[in-house]
Amino acid sequence: MKAARAYPLTLLASLIISGGVPAFAQLQFPGKPMGDFRRMKAADMIYLLPPVDPLLIESLVSSNRESVRKPLQFAVERPVQLCPESHGSWIEHEGYRIWRVHIVSPGAYSLGLVFNEYRVGEGVRIFIYDPDQHVVKGAYTKGNNKRSGVFPVGHIRGDELIVEMQVPDHMADWGIVNIESVSHAFLEIGQAAGLEDCPPGEFGCSQACEIDINCSEGDEWQETKKSVVRIFTTRQYCTGVLLNNTAYDGTPYVLTAEHCINHPYYADRSVFVFNYESPVCFGGDGSVERSIAGCDTIAVGDSIDFSLVRLSVTPPYSFDAYYAGWDRSGFQTSGSATIHHPWGDVKKISFDHDAPSTPAHPGDVPYADLKDYHYFSFWWIRRWDIGSTEGGSSGSPLLNEGQRVIGTLSGGIAKCGDSIGYDAEKDRVIYSNALNYDDYYTKLGFAWDYYGDAGPSLKRWLDPGNTGATTIDGYLPTGVDPCSHAPGGRYRIYPNPASGMLYISPMGALEEDVHYMVHDLSGAMVISGFLGGEAPGGVDVGSLAPGIYVISVAAGQTREFMKFIVAR
Repeated sequence: MKAARAYPLTLLASLIISGGVPAFAQLQFPGKPMGDFRRMKAADMIYLLPPVDPLLIESLVSSNRESVRKPLQFAVERPVQLCPESHGSWIEHEGYRIWRVHIVSPGAYSLGLVFNEYRVGEGVRIFIYDPDQHVVKGAYTKGNNKRSGVFPVGHIRGDELIVEMQVPDHMADWGIVNIESVSHAFLEIGQAAGLEDCPPGEFGCSQACEIDINCSEGDEWQETKKSVVRIFTTRQYCTGVLLNNTAYDGTPYVLTAEHCINHPYYADRSVFVFNYESPVCFGGDGSVERSIAGCDTIAVGDSIDFSLVRLSVTPPYSFDAYYAGWDRSGFQTSGSATIHHPWGDVKKISFDHDAPSTPAHPGDVPYADLKDYHYFSFWWIRRWDIGSTEGGSSGSPLLNEGQRVIGTLSGGIAKCGDSIGYDAEKDRVIYSNALNYDDYYTKLGFAWDYYGDAGPSLKRWLDPGNTGATTIDGYLPTGVDPCSHAPGGRYRIYPNPASGMLYISPMGALEEDVHYMVHDLSGAMVISGFLGGEAPGGVDVGSLAPGIYVISVAAGQTREFMKFIVAR
């Protein structure tokens, strides 16, 4: 076993908009491993798992490319029960008691962990790292405690990792920690590979026709892309989208496919990665550090393939997350696009220049894996014109010309064809789309209220005020618009940001009393009142804490929502 090296951590805990530290996230806090192994015996530390059956791996690799559904299973869960009371080794070092266990799962490309019991006291720090400390995750602390006690940790490259817990000497009761499973990756992920050696699942190894979101094709989608997240659930990759709701209150709802997250077990163990993308067109690998662990299942379909979950914490301000708008109407007359993580790769974008259609009869969806779902609940992409989808794209949003979500990917057989030419203007190879047909997206409109008030639906959550809206725009909490005005709306607000008075200006004469309410991002109402006449009405926001708020202005049966920032 190699001697460990000290590894300086530069990742500090991110703060949410209100200035507090999120209590339920996979965020990391200051600290570093102790790095002194000299007094620990390797035999006491090591927990060696037997090799995974190669026939099982061969079967799983084969099924990924053949399945019509499009999650990407990249790992197998290996049950364990590892805790400081029964495994690993303890030493005392520099005012701390240090526990370490060295986990080895032979042949893994990378390893992840799930704690099914994670509740630690103030001052306890936990790190997970490879033996050379090239990658260190943590410190994880009391700030990562969750109500469920479940805490998943994303993958680290290689077939070995070390778990280290640091407990202050004076602490008699440090809490409880137990590792329930090791996620053993049988596909290589997370590192660039040469073209001559590019195994499935590795960065850059999605199909050749896929287009990076930061290529010219994605220029007009740079805000909307921030809503798309990569999801993994200890064994498979999917994609999801962060959705806005009619309260514009920043509730972190993510929509994905039912076959990706359909049970609280997987919800607790899911990790949502924001902004995983190549920094430039066909550039290098992206960062996976901006992640949130765990969610609650809110509404899960059955004969309709959708799952709405609520993240365990609101994405911190530093994530620059965007809450996508949506359109639940059943009519789309223009082309569409999807932003996704094919084959677990960095974020890509694909386009269909034709309007999506609806299957007219069961024969339009002839694939066995999709027979569990109502054929009429799908948007049908007959052929992609640019890019494609593949395993890992499941749950990705179908976006209309207005960049609003209209559906999420259930599956299909679309894939890249052979190269047929070269586009000198874009410096891009051109690929045949002959094989790039038949993808099916669950309609947002069917997931809206198909099961009625008593069943799972999106309506209750995405339209909490029962406004009846069929379409809404997206919401960017970090936006600093100088003025907010709803397109076609009757009011505008200024200045934005505001420090003392915020003014509501009607675009014409008011014929009835106007009621306004100001909510913070938790949904709590903090100010309310009335205004009348044509002159701008002032709202004193000087007592509010700095941050982002939403003001709703209502008259009669109409209501408009606008965001603003309080700054000092």
